[in-house]
Amino acid sequence: MTSENTRQLIFEWQQRVMTRQGVPRLMEPRVLESFGSRPIKIITGFRRSGKSFLTQRIARQLVTSGAVPQENVLYLNFEDYRLLECVTPEQLDQIFTLFSQTTVNGRRLVIFDEIQNVQNWDRFVRTLYEREDDLEIVLTGSNSELLSAELGSNLAGRFIEFFLLPFSFREFLLYRNALPKGAREFERRQPLIQRHFNEYLNFGGLPEVFDIPSGEAKLSYLSGVLTKVVLDDVVKRFRVEHVGLLEKLLRYLLATVGNITSYAALVKKSAALGVPLKNSTVIDYVAYLQKSFALFEVGKFSWKQSRHFSTSRKYYAIDTGLASIVRPVEENRSFRLENIVFLELKRRGAEVFYGSSDSGREIDFLTRSDEGWAQYQVADTLTDENRKRELGAFTLAAPHISGCTTLLTLDAVEDTLQYDGLEIKRQNLIKWLVWV
Repeated sequence: MTSENTRQLIFEWQQRVMTRQGVPRLMEPRVLESFGSRPIKIITGFRRSGKSFLTQRIARQLVTSGAVPQENVLYLNFEDYRLLECVTPEQLDQIFTLFSQTTVNGRRLVIFDEIQNVQNWDRFVRTLYEREDDLEIVLTGSNSELLSAELGSNLAGRFIEFFLLPFSFREFLLYRNALPKGAREFERRQPLIQRHFNEYLNFGGLPEVFDIPSGEAKLSYLSGVLTKVVLDDVVKRFRVEHVGLLEKLLRYLLATVGNITSYAALVKKSAALGVPLKNSTVIDYVAYLQKSFALFEVGKFSWKQSRHFSTSRKYYAIDTGLASIVRPVEENRSFRLENIVFLELKRRGAEVFYGSSDSGREIDFLTRSDEGWAQYQVADTLTDENRKRELGAFTLAAPHISGCTTLLTLDAVEDTLQYDGLEIKRQNLIKWLVWV
């Protein structure tokens, strides 16, 4: 790019961020509160989760509040085709120099969106951090490998990290202008809210999906996102040899969200697909998928050792819409509900495990947070037929840990249940999602 084209790009984005409207994300206040402090702000998350939108909204609010003059905003998205040639720290420094020539007195804000596309970006960012005063630095990236080695060496102790998940159901209702303000309004609008929940359960919370008109088109979009993750965030970065198997492994784990599995079982699965792999290779492939944020791994909690210690594990998708690509919700509805609850627990800052006994009984989630331990069981509905299974699961942890016990269902009734000496709070799952 010529100097004049670069200046035009800078001015264009200074104008565009000021027009950014839309639904505020629940994370937004926490990110804004961190401004004014010295550390670099890093926002990570799955592709198309809304990181760019979030950073642009934050830039607009900082300008509107007077904290940063509009002329002092530099926003660069390194997936913009006009920046494809900007791949070295030296080229990035040239852009920053041109930007500095147009700034005015006051604090400056630089946002580097998808910074992992620039080689040795960490050296440049550290140089800015050490060299420049009155400078707020914001980075975003779609791969945890973006930050692991680089931050551990060059930026350790110099950053605050925020992890952005796809839209929660509460944020989805805000987007649809359907968020109830209280219990009465929830009851009055329940049929509408239920329809929105079914849509969310099927197609997830990636914001670009929301306005796609048909279910078929939504799934086509989501399939493209999944392919982009596999090919760009995993295959290219980690130089994967068995690309087809990697994609099949991801699709298998998405189709079986919430099921207990092990690396040994996945090795057998790969052999059944005609590609025998070593245990270490499967471990690596699953780790790569987690680094792309496509999957979360949940470990089994050891009652005896009071910690996560097991060879078995569960996997949950970053977004329920991705699971719909490989399996319709009707085939694994209960596990899809689990997936939504798991993501919400992550949003609320909990450390999440699952529990099971040698006899096969299982508690869906054990969580540890600043408020202590809690247990959650998730079911579509509570009936006489499943009562023993769903409520009896809470007795697994009773001898070992104490804390809040909650059964989340889609039943309208909410009450306190008694089972084997335990008090179990039954809550409507949708209300639990709506009111944090």
